[in-house]
Amino acid sequence: MVGSDNAYILMFVLGMIGGFTTFTGIPYHFVLMSLAAGGLNPIWLGLCTAIGVMMGDSTMFVIGKQVKGSLPPRVRATIDRLSGYLLSHPRLVTPALIAYGTVSPFSNDFVVASLSIGGYGYWRTVVPLTIGNVLYNIALAYLGLYAYDVIIGWF
Repeated sequence: MVGSDNAYILMFVLGMIGGFTTFTGIPYHFVLMSLAAGGLNPIWLGLCTAIGVMMGDSTMFVIGKQVKGSLPPRVRATIDRLSGYLLSHPRLVTPALIAYGTVSPFSNDFVVASLSIGGYGYWRTVVPLTIGNVLYNIALAYLGLYAYDVIIGWF
């Protein structure tokens, strides 16, 4: 029922839901790998998924901004201390966010919300994570494609 016409939209929606949920992540990874193994373009699948994840992360960034005022003073002081360190070392943050997005299968929400609460900029947070997520999801789609070929070759 998914079909090749709307599979990219499906991956966008699954990525968005997966990017918005913090502790109950949607396992879109298996769907991504399956669709790539089914013959869809791994690059487009990875891009659509990463853009969906970015939309979910953007929502979490806005929520983090709104939550800041309701945090206990101790928690706010800790986050302010950490964000002060990050703001004083901006050259470390961008590569770290790209690396996290590229190698981590976990949700970006905790990182995005923490940086949002700490006052870190939207573009300086979401763009590096999106670059990392694009690389991660394209690699995952290719893994699904080639793993399928290897598994079929065994049988």
